[in-house]
Amino acid sequence: MDHSARAGLFGSAFAVGRSYQPNLLTRGSVDQAIVTGTTAAAAYGVLSAGSSALTAAASRVSRSESPSVIARLLVAGAVGSAAAGASVALAWREHESSHRAVGRLAAHTALATVAANVAALAAPGKPGRRDTGIVLGTAAAIGAAAWASARPWKSAPGSLVGAGVAGSTLKGSQYFFEDSVREVSPAKSVGIGAVVGLATYGLARAESALTNVASRAATALIGGEPQDHRMIGRITSAGITLGVGWFAIAKASTLLSKGGGSLDAALITAPTTPEVTGSPASGIDWLKQTREGARWLSMALPPESIAAVMGVDSAKQPIRVYASLEVASNDEERARVLLAEIDRTKALERKAFAIFSPTGSGYVNYVATETFEYLTMGDCASAAIQYSVLPSALSLTKVPTGSAQTAMVVSGVVQRLMAMPKAKRPKFYLFGESLGSQVSEEMFKGAGTLGLEGTGIHAALWIGTPAATVWRRQIWGNRTITETPSVGPAAAYLPRSIVDWRGLPEAERAKVRYLLLQNGDDPIPKFGSQVVWRRPDWLGPNATRPIGAPKGTHWMPVTTFMMTFLDMLNALTPTPGIFAEGGHDYRHVLPDALSQTWQLPATDTQMERINTALRQRELAWELYRALAEIPHLPPPKQEIARKKALALAATSTGRTVDESGLQAIIAEGLQPRP
Repeated sequence: MDHSARAGLFGSAFAVGRSYQPNLLTRGSVDQAIVTGTTAAAAYGVLSAGSSALTAAASRVSRSESPSVIARLLVAGAVGSAAAGASVALAWREHESSHRAVGRLAAHTALATVAANVAALAAPGKPGRRDTGIVLGTAAAIGAAAWASARPWKSAPGSLVGAGVAGSTLKGSQYFFEDSVREVSPAKSVGIGAVVGLATYGLARAESALTNVASRAATALIGGEPQDHRMIGRITSAGITLGVGWFAIAKASTLLSKGGGSLDAALITAPTTPEVTGSPASGIDWLKQTREGARWLSMALPPESIAAVMGVDSAKQPIRVYASLEVASNDEERARVLLAEIDRTKALERKAFAIFSPTGSGYVNYVATETFEYLTMGDCASAAIQYSVLPSALSLTKVPTGSAQTAMVVSGVVQRLMAMPKAKRPKFYLFGESLGSQVSEEMFKGAGTLGLEGTGIHAALWIGTPAATVWRRQIWGNRTITETPSVGPAAAYLPRSIVDWRGLPEAERAKVRYLLLQNGDDPIPKFGSQVVWRRPDWLGPNATRPIGAPKGTHWMPVTTFMMTFLDMLNALTPTPGIFAEGGHDYRHVLPDALSQTWQLPATDTQMERINTALRQRELAWELYRALAEIPHLPPPKQEIARKKALALAATSTGRTVDESGLQAIIAEGLQPRP
């Protein structure tokens, strides 16, 4: 094994050992294997290439194709000294510039390359000989030492900080828990990680081979030597790779669009309530609704249920209007359809009106909408406009479209409100979740909170705002993440976690009208491409990290990026009927947060009954849709689906449930009685 390969192997072994550090959420064996494999491949590629560069420099210094160990060490020492000086000069700072972060990353990479190069020189066995066993043994020892230096027994994922685990500074305070807590099997993750690493390395080798073929082809066509045309080969290779990737993404998007655009078997029949889009009174074809739109519209609370839960004699039928992606061919027409539905249902004649900004798939949070309907005794209207049917991770490019058409609707609503007598105008609210938060917040980009106030929005609640949201960064400003934020600017509040929100004095909390709520361990507000090349603020000094950030973890470019990406995929795995508080799940806190920020009070008894009803309805609807789907499945899958429904009911209720019990749960959840 040559010198550069040794350096790459030793460097990747060290990186693999450190890849077992915790991050925001727990992860399973497959997740750990992916992190391990990509870390190993990236470290090997970078450090072996860096070692080759150091060898080339030593060859120039010694004027020999086979530089001596002394020449190699002299070059490594010079590079290491310069890199160490740059690392000190460019020490990490919160809110630092991109240039500073990239400079420090380059310095750290140089230091890692030097360390791997020196380790390769000091390792037993002579480079070039068949000493694979010795080299692999040395690499294993380096990896074990790296794992031990991370002290995983002293560290904790952010989701478990406060749960009495090792490394916690908040023992006994159950601040966070995940929907699903995962565990790593070291043997399994190492085995899968080796396969992932080899596959990643194989792809890199294939890309390199493709570059060679393309450069030789260019040589045959235009003459010269292959090395003269490496750039042409690299561009050709990159183009082919991107083309294959684009084709794969396009096929995946097509398949997911079909799923997101289809209706559940339980919801094929249009609702009959005139106050709901898609009913016969609306004149809009129900089959133009997408899956999430149809679910939200079908779940509008009946007045009898509201009256039963709130303990009042009567309630109104809430209004729900929705413009699906398929209802019009462009943004402007879609906004016109929604405004026409607002006019038809007389939505602005209700006591309260809210725009709910959907996630990428078109999902509107049921807990938030139903809480709104309960607290207003049904005297409210809810509106939503769809911009995609794909999951949020595949809808990032749709944010400008979503913001533009939502702004059109807001503008139309404001025009109508201004034409009404002030005393008759409803309170105007705004709600957004995940990518829907970014869509609705970016309408006010550059205008701070004045944009909200000037639009006449009485209150807004956003949950899990993505890290890429410009407006949130603008109003956060240069505040430090290490201290509990105060209310502001104006009536906005940006807590680092729900703990900050709950810890606000009552008088301060009463001032808040625009709340950007996030769980401390939610990766959505923390994930972004910048995690690859800069240490994020939430991984600052261990002692000053905010609640929800992992304890004991050190930032590593590729590793932390992959950890946070996988955390994002694992952030929401809810069990219907069981409300958790952690990751990207906000069901537990939503009713109280909405009641307080939107100034829709209720008694303690009413809030308790609302929370019970919300859980019962969520489980009931999930079971109702699942049972309706069973007859449409192939016979072998019907029994599997039936068992899954029974298992879900048992998990959610804590008792064994038979098929008649399923029907009782559905009836109780959808038709509560006083």
